[in-house]
Amino acid sequence: MGNFIKKSLENGEEIKYEGRLHWSSIWRYIFCSWLMVLGGLAAAGVCYYYNQTDAYMYAGLAVAVLGLIIGIIGRIVRTRSEFAITSTRFVQKDGIFNIKMTEIPLHRIETVNYYQTFWQRMLGTGCVELVGSGGTSHQVHCIEHPMQVRKMVLSAINASTVNSVLSSAPTPASVPQPEATAQAPSAETQPS
Repeated sequence: MGNFIKKSLENGEEIKYEGRLHWSSIWRYIFCSWLMVLGGLAAAGVCYYYNQTDAYMYAGLAVAVLGLIIGIIGRIVRTRSEFAITSTRFVQKDGIFNIKMTEIPLHRIETVNYYQTFWQRMLGTGCVELVGSGGTSHQVHCIEHPMQVRKMVLSAINASTVNSVLSSAPTPASVPQPEATAQAPSAETQPS
């Protein structure tokens, strides 16, 4: 995971789970990249085989290189979108140049929904929706291991709830103690 989410951690906050987008989230980049690379190489090969002008062969190679660049861009988009479940909040960061960071405190999340179509189940991807107090929701699409993410969010919510209950419980020092009615004998009244 990138340093962006780690730099945004508060004092005493620790990361419980780190996640990222599934490779299927960039399928358009992958498809265009393969299509352009294979098409460009095939065009360059045909031009070379039939002794066409060098301009057509170089154009085919340029298309193949452009396809590689599109594939690299897709890879960068995938690696620059990340999320984490910490001990106190859910954090998602998207973007390369323009960064969007979404934070949801765990104590504000009421429901964690899980969506997965047949094809998403086959690929191992899905969507998790976090519904907060007031009915607001945040969906994280095309993530790896969505059921595991859902379980981790729920366990982090339960852990933060237990910690908040324990921290709000009175400590033994703050509970008023009943005063003893019998006082210890003073030094003057003790027999020697």
